[in-house]
Amino acid sequence: YTKFDKPHAETSETVSITLQHAALSMFVTSFTTAAAFYANYVSNITAIRCFGVYAGTAILVNYVLMVTWLPAVVVLHERYLQNLFDCFNKTPQRPSTKTSCWNVLCQKVHKFLFAISEASRIFFEKVLPCIVIKFRYVWVFWFLAITVGGAYIVCINPKMKLPSLELSEFQVFRSSHPFERYDAEFKKIFMFERVHHGEELHMPITIIWGVFPEDNGDPLNPKSKGKLKLDSSFNIASPASQRWILHFCQKLKNQTFFYQTDEQDFTSCFIETFKQWMENQDCDEPALYPCCSQSGFPYKQEVFDLCIKRAIMELERSTGYHLDGKTPGPRFDINDTIRAVVLEFQSTYLFTL
Repeated sequence: YTKFDKPHAETSETVSITLQHAALSMFVTSFTTAAAFYANYVSNITAIRCFGVYAGTAILVNYVLMVTWLPAVVVLHERYLQNLFDCFNKTPQRPSTKTSCWNVLCQKVHKFLFAISEASRIFFEKVLPCIVIKFRYVWVFWFLAITVGGAYIVCINPKMKLPSLELSEFQVFRSSHPFERYDAEFKKIFMFERVHHGEELHMPITIIWGVFPEDNGDPLNPKSKGKLKLDSSFNIASPASQRWILHFCQKLKNQTFFYQTDEQDFTSCFIETFKQWMENQDCDEPALYPCCSQSGFPYKQEVFDLCIKRAIMELERSTGYHLDGKTPGPRFDINDTIRAVVLEFQSTYLFTL
């Protein structure tokens, strides 16, 4: 329905009839799209939840603005802006005796638009057909040559190649071209390229005990990290736990995904480092007892609680290894009690940046 169907109808009647047809169809499309976005709320990822709520709400608000502001804009256009656009659409008439700045401006604008329209009409109706028809054989030969040349470049030489294990980029030039030689040969020489493609950046695997894997933050606030919920039943100082975690580390190092290194590692499994430190301590000095080789593994709980703190301070003095919130190892509370354990080791898998 348009106003040309009823040219003498009131603007309010035209807008009302149009909205009766358009509002329902716009609501169906907006509601179904918003429902698809709102369905993302079931995701466990906070960013996806927030995006789903934002996108769905934005679509519904856009629909409300459309059905409320559009009638008002149409009325404003018909009442106040129609005369302004009529100035550009009127045909030039004989100059009247009564002139004004507005009439002069309208005449100049209309002449300018008329000149542009005439130039465009002459070009598309006369000049362009003449160029196409008179030089049609030249155009056919030229575009045919471009087609043949493009097919030769793509299929024969240098021939576009699909990415492979050796070359992950599309080859668009001949192999001797400096751009292609850089991708195939020179790129491996530069350290920043190797790091960018994941070389020498082994993906770490982190294992945590003593913490419940529970996300209790606000699901609609990406900055809300929630509160850490500790497992009160976790006790790494018990002899059974010491024996189990040492056996776990030994089995872990025999796995194919464990990255073996010749360097001394104090972070991958702290229980092994602690056991070696205890065995290397000489019991001749009374001040060291019971944190010395005389104590056998697994250690008593009170011995473990005392000596693990001494070992950490000694390792920090001798090796520079500092235990903080970002390094693997035991985690203490304000009472110097181990509440959690973090193990981290490098895997054989590289980052795919």
